[in-house]
Amino acid sequence: MVAPTSSGPLLIVEDDADIRAALQDYLEMHGHVVRVASNGREALEALAHPPRPALMVLDMALPVMDGHRVLTTRKTSEALAEVPVIILSAGMAAMNPRDRAVYASMYNVAAFLKKPVEPRQLLEAIERLAPRPAGPQAGSPP
Repeated sequence: MVAPTSSGPLLIVEDDADIRAALQDYLEMHGHVVRVASNGREALEALAHPPRPALMVLDMALPVMDGHRVLTTRKTSEALAEVPVIILSAGMAAMNPRDRAVYASMYNVAAFLKKPVEPRQLLEAIERLAPRPAGPQAGSPP
C-alpha cells in the first residue's frame, strides 16, 4: 500500500471537461484543494511544479500523452513515484485481478476505480490515501 507523502493538492487528470469539472467541484465541496490537467503532458508538468500533489487521479485514455506513458515517466523520478495514483478508467478496471496487481506493483498504483465512478467511492479512496491536513475546516470560525 502506498503511504500519503504530502499535504499538497489533489491532481485530477481527465480529458473529458464535464467529468473533470464534476470531480473537481465534488472534491472541493468536500474540502480538498484540486488542480486539474486535461492530458498526460499537463499532468507531468503539474507533478514537476510545487506544491507536489498529495495524490493523482489518472484517466488512462488521454490525448497528447496517455496514462500509461505518464506512469512510465513518473517511475523514472523517485520524488514523482512517491505520489500515490488512483487509476480511474473503464478499461484498466476491467483487467483481471492478477494483471491489475502486477500493473499496480510495476507502476506504484494505489487503486483502480472503474468509470463511471460513484463519487463517494472515489472520495473514500482519496481520503484513505491522502487525508486532508488537520486544522481548521473551511467555514469554521478562527
